[in-house]
Amino acid sequence: MRLTSYLNDKCLSDGDFAEIIGVSRQAVHRYRTGQRFPEPPVLMKISAATQGSVTANDFVEAASGQGEAA
Repeated sequence: MRLTSYLNDKCLSDGDFAEIIGVSRQAVHRYRTGQRFPEPPVLMKISAATQGSVTANDFVEAASGQGEAA
């Protein structure tokens, strides 16, 4: 499951999720749109906050053009 899908399913805004993982709302937006790749510590927080629904592989696949955008 990609980050955008996860946030939509949980009815979370970028700002809500940003507070959960300790980054800015703009950072979450950039992660979702593929403008930025999360650093390893942030990837770990994303995976933990989503209970493994969103992983580093989701961002790698999006960056390589496979699957839907993160």
